[in-house]
Amino acid sequence: MSTTARTFLLLFVTAVLAIASAQTTHDVMMHITPVEGRPVPEFYFEPVGLLIQPGDSVRFVAVSPHHTATAYHAEHIKSHRVPDGVEPFSSPIVPIGQDWTYTFDIPGTYDLWCGPHEHYGMAMRIVVGEPGGPAEEPVTNFGPDGVFAISGQVLNDPALSSLQIVVLGSVSWYDLDPASKVARD
Repeated sequence: MSTTARTFLLLFVTAVLAIASAQTTHDVMMHITPVEGRPVPEFYFEPVGLLIQPGDSVRFVAVSPHHTATAYHAEHIKSHRVPDGVEPFSSPIVPIGQDWTYTFDIPGTYDLWCGPHEHYGMAMRIVVGEPGGPAEEPVTNFGPDGVFAISGQVLNDPALSSLQIVVLGSVSWYDLDPASKVARD
């Protein structure tokens, strides 16, 4: 085989491997939406449930102001709801019209929250590859050191079961039971 043919073959194989290993970036919008008849708007991620593959990235886009994408991690003084081996992560507060991207390498189920809006229910679930890890257990601690207030209800909604996310690929905020999105007496 000539040097030119070897070079071409090497470039071709390299290109095929690069395409095969190319990872995807998924967008998750961070919203505040007024609700008619209610004094408090809805604060949410869209989609609120997402299936991705190991090595994929998620771009968190602030459609409205002052959001974060933060892992429920013991080192954040919260319930640990990410796979073992995942380091704590959090975006800075993302200004309106800006974004922050995180790459998910370890398979399993990740629960995330928005620092300023967790008590309003701004939480989401991402399944990386296949379900697994502490987020597979129902939320039982609804206190500030657990999954605070309405966010616990959101993550316990049956529409956000990891198996549902795997089957559908994504779950919209509007697929959740309306009762999961409001404070209970």
